[in-house]
Amino acid sequence: MSTPVHIINLKTGETEEAQLLEEITIAHFIETQQKWRPIVEEVTRIRHRAGETDTLPRHWHWDWTRKANQLGLLGIQFYGIECRGRLEGLMKVDLDPTIRCRIPEQMGKEVVYIDYIEAAPWNVKQIVDAPEYGAVGSRLFAAAVHLSVAEGFKGRVALHSLPTSEGFYVQACQMTAVERDVHKQNLLWCEYTPEQAQRFLSGE
Repeated sequence: MSTPVHIINLKTGETEEAQLLEEITIAHFIETQQKWRPIVEEVTRIRHRAGETDTLPRHWHWDWTRKANQLGLLGIQFYGIECRGRLEGLMKVDLDPTIRCRIPEQMGKEVVYIDYIEAAPWNVKQIVDAPEYGAVGSRLFAAAVHLSVAEGFKGRVALHSLPTSEGFYVQACQMTAVERDVHKQNLLWCEYTPEQAQRFLSGE
């Protein structure tokens, strides 16, 4: 199952039709290992040798194939963005009822938790000088918000942000930066209220 979405071809400046995939298979995970990981790992090696440790991709070790046993599990949903037959992004969201909101005014309410979200390395400006597509992460993020609405959570979404992505979530998506989580590598817990979600969707 897929839905047409538009991403931005950064070489032409024009929007381009892509597909939001709601049925992810092991073949998609294998594609990330064959086409994504070598690029990320090579950039990591080069920067490590140069002593540029502050710019190392924090997700260089991610392996989507390890999540294959979670495909089809109740409460877990995977999404992908595909354009011209190539996978441009992947996301895993969790509907675990034990994961709850932390913003004081909605403390304890149900939330869609974005566990992993990754754009293909050729779309990430921290990895390549000239990214190919923009808005891949935004389209995946929007899918999580829409899922939250469909589940009756009113758009409430939460995640732990990698340091290199904090600006995207806090500034671009206008999420609330709630707290550093000492139990999650001190990553920043970010969260949407229903009002923030509605503003995001209205400008989508």
